[in-house]
Amino acid sequence: MNGTTHRWSIFALGLLLSVGVARPALAQWTSTAYGVAQYDTKQTGLLLAGVTASPKTMGIVPVLGLQAYWLGFDNGPGRTNAYTIRPGVGLGYNYAGGQVVGTVGYAFSNERNNIGGPVVATTRGRGVDVDGEWDHWGTGAGLGYQALASYNFGSQSFWGRGRVTTRISQSGASSTRLGGEVAYLSGPGYNAWQPGGVIEFHMPGGQILGLGAGVTLPNAGGNAVYFKVEGVLPLVR
Repeated sequence: MNGTTHRWSIFALGLLLSVGVARPALAQWTSTAYGVAQYDTKQTGLLLAGVTASPKTMGIVPVLGLQAYWLGFDNGPGRTNAYTIRPGVGLGYNYAGGQVVGTVGYAFSNERNNIGGPVVATTRGRGVDVDGEWDHWGTGAGLGYQALASYNFGSQSFWGRGRVTTRISQSGASSTRLGGEVAYLSGPGYNAWQPGGVIEFHMPGGQILGLGAGVTLPNAGGNAVYFKVEGVLPLVR
């Protein structure tokens, strides 16, 4: 990545830290880190991490975000390694039992925008992108819903995923949820579906550990089985 990428990354990280952990803001803002590690039988690997910060209040709130990932996959004659970092800003709407968030950002990447590749938990390529998220957890006793979507204008790449879970056990403030999901990715010359299942372990402090598995079904053939680990860690509550 060039010097511009580093300057934007440092600026975004500094802004997130100053807002999310600065002493005067602790009582008003919340900050959460998340991560995904995924690997499949076609030797495709993904390591993704991010952090978001926003006020705790109900209603419309500003949202700051920073996400970075490494993606490695076979491209035929060799192997592609893509590194991307994406700062973003936007708005969220907090309501009792759920949240809706939309952000606009810029993805800095070493990857060419016209390159194909596997289904992963994000869009690919450099350029302006928009992200949307809806999480509905209700009281925790019924069904939980999640819808994620992202579009990168530089690579014309889209990624979206829907998930539904239900609680299967409860022990005090801890619970276990089981569910299914389906993701879809498309770009110039390729598209794929990715159905799968997931089990989530919710802990009293708001931490979530998720384990998932499924199958990748690209339009060009070459199906693959994937396995993944997800995590959510509240930093400031």
